[in-house]
Amino acid sequence: MRRKEAVDPWEAPDPALAVALDELRWYRRNANVSRQANRLTEVLLLLASAATTVVAALGVTAWVTALLAATALVLTGLRRSFDWHENWVAYISRWSELRSVVHQYQLLPEDRRDEEARRQLVSNVDDIVSTETERWASRRRRMREHTAQDSLS
Repeated sequence: MRRKEAVDPWEAPDPALAVALDELRWYRRNANVSRQANRLTEVLLLLASAATTVVAALGVTAWVTALLAATALVLTGLRRSFDWHENWVAYISRWSELRSVVHQYQLLPEDRRDEEARRQLVSNVDDIVSTETERWASRRRRMREHTAQDSLS
């Protein structure tokens, strides 16, 4: 699928709505990516863990058992590092908030979508995005602190 040429939302007939819809699309797309990555790693982790137990019980060569165990360990590390489940939940939550704000704006009759309504829409979108960015940064700091504490233990 080819990407559409980037269009500046501020050039649109209703820039506030275009900005809000861009953010809405971003959160939906990233929620979907995070959901898929989460599901894939969970399934692969379960398969690698189960396969490790089975091949060990069957007495398969040690390197095969070690390879499957290492795969499970890498998947666990990826899951912790990228935290796709938390991102999925956060992104879909923000998407839902943004969708509500956009719907409220779109319910306004055209003649009431004045400068103040547009400012309010952009302000609401900025608040949602800012809150999510702060939450994400805080979570990353906590993860880094826990990782540093774990390495000291």
